[in-house]
Amino acid sequence: MSKPHTDAPKPRRTQAERSESMRQRILDATLECLQTDGYSGTTVSRIIEVAGVSRGAPLHHFPSKSALIAAAAEQLIRRVYIQMGKAVAKLQGSEDRLHDLIYSAWKNVFNRPEHIALHELLVASQRDAELAAILQKVWTAGYFTLGNAADHYLEPIRDQANVREMMMLTQWLLRGMAEDLHIVADRNLFDRYLKLWCEMLAVHLRARAGISEPPPRPPQWDSSLRKLS
Repeated sequence: MSKPHTDAPKPRRTQAERSESMRQRILDATLECLQTDGYSGTTVSRIIEVAGVSRGAPLHHFPSKSALIAAAAEQLIRRVYIQMGKAVAKLQGSEDRLHDLIYSAWKNVFNRPEHIALHELLVASQRDAELAAILQKVWTAGYFTLGNAADHYLEPIRDQANVREMMMLTQWLLRGMAEDLHIVADRNLFDRYLKLWCEMLAVHLRARAGISEPPPRPPQWDSSLRKLS
């Protein structure tokens, strides 16, 4: 005798959930196009093809390509935030948390496909005033987020040391290194210079003891961060 089927049917998604799922699908396709086709190749037609959606879907969620690119750029910054938090969570018990924090940022943030997409946007914005204005707004929010994370995880050894400024310099260093990834034959070279940079920073900064939880995240990102984490 067969057993009665007891699995409850899955609840149907609400219209809002379906709309958000479609919006996310379009954003994911946009980021994939930036990584594989570059900014010039990231056309609305190409995004539609990669996302597998109808031609009207992008315009239903984003009034223009500029609005779509702005949302994609903001999502990139959010993903960097999440990746950094996950990387830090793995550092418990490290004997050199400052070095391991920066190396983890290099490996888990700047050495990932998402950074290719961000680099494409930054390069294209040099000749596109509208894109530059979009990135300026997103980058300002990212700057304060990075600063808050730096103050949360690190503390100065010397009174004049500015944690935020030093970690901003570190971010620029890692971004510049990432731009050379495709032309450097020996990847060990990056480790050598990261070690040197960490030794220089260690004179001024150190990791705060006993910090395992992530820093407070921007309130306006809460719902999106929950979906991405």
